[in-house]
Formats: sequence, C-alpha cells, structure tokens
Amino acid sequence: MDLSKKNVDIVSEELKRIIESGQVKPGDKLDTIEAMAARFRVGRSTVREAISHLKAQGLIETKQGGGTYVRAQVPELIGVRRITKERELIHLLQVRKIVEVGSIGLAAEFRTEQDLMELHKIVDLMEEAIGNEEISQVYDVNFHLAVAKATQNPMLQGMMESISEMMFRTMRDTRSLWLFSEQESAHRLYQEHKQMLLAIERQASREASRLMDLHLIKAGKEIAASMNR
Repeated sequence: MDLSKKNVDIVSEELKRIIESGQVKPGDKLDTIEAMAARFRVGRSTVREAISHLKAQGLIETKQGGGTYVRAQVPELIGVRRITKERELIHLLQVRKIVEVGSIGLAAEFRTEQDLMELHKIVDLMEEAIGNEEISQVYDVNFHLAVAKATQNPMLQGMMESISEMMFRTMRDTRSLWLFSEQESAHRLYQEHKQMLLAIERQASREASRLMDLHLIKAGKEIAASMNR
C-alpha cells in the first residue's frame, strides 16, 4: 500500500469495502456527495472522482431522478479477497505477530532519520484522524508498512507489502471490534502507535518488540472475545 495514498484512493477503497461487506445492498442508494464529503473530511470533487472510479468498475450507477445506487448485480472483483470469518482474522494476526514483532526490533536498530520523519508524520496524521475511522485505518496500515521499511531489509518490506491489502481489510474488522468494546479506544490506539514510535526513536529494540507484541495480542483478544458474543 502506497504510503502517499491520495484521498480519492482512500474514499474509493472505503466505498468499495462498504459495498463488498454488504453494508449497502444491491439497489440501495448511497449517501449524497455532500454527506460523504463531510464523513470523509474531503472536498466534494474528491468524492465525485471516487464515484467515477466505482462507476467505471461497474459497482455503482446514477439513476434518472438523481442519486447514486449500488448496481443490482455487482460484478465479481478480481484479485480482491474478502475476509468474512473471524478465524481468518486470527490466521492473519498470527502471521503479523511472527513478522512484525521481529521487524520493529530491527527497525529500532537500523532506522534512519528519514524513517523517523516518515513515522512521525504518520503518527501525527493518526492523531488528527481520531474520530474518522475510514482515514485512521489507512494511517494505521501505513505505520506498520513504514516500520517494515525502516528495517532496511527489502525482504521484510516485501513481505509486509504483499499482505498489506489483506491487512487493510482485516484491520478494519479488528479496529471495529476494539472500538465497540472500549471507550476512548481510538485515542488509545493512537497512543500505542506513538509509544512504538518513541521506542524506535530511542533505538530500544526490546521495548519496541514488546510493545508491538502487546498491541497484536490485544487485537487477538478482541477477535476471540467477539467469537463468543
């Protein structure tokens, strides 16, 4: 996932996710452009461009009389894996734990000033995005990708990039579980990422790995708890 992802791409992906997940059904009317612009905190022109992208993919249509609707028959999305089962969330989380706990330790050891600047920028954006989950999730994934980049190990970076789209989809689910179960949890998620960044900055490898481990363990507990609700 591109660390410099444009707002139009973010909005397009989120609208596509809403359609894929069934939150809006075939034939349902989408919110107005003004309402979506307010929700995503972007300009109306950005929303219009995102809608154009989804129209080109055959996902939505504009009907006579006004309004944008999910098409009655949505085409199968090539290359997009839908994660619908909590068990799959757990499997990916296990992979992330194996890769990311070690990666952040290396990042703390080998990070450059450029890496720190990128991580600080992402964490600052995460703070600004508190209350806007759609945008906040993008910065969340970008943080973890930037950590992999800071290891200076192209193999680790490639591994993280290869699962980034799946991470993005599962992170939406884990964050939604977290936000459902805890008050002020969006701010706590931001604080956890900030603490990991500070450990990287201090080159405290063990501390950084410990914080990442706790971060992923907590997400796993939320998934497990949701399976028993």
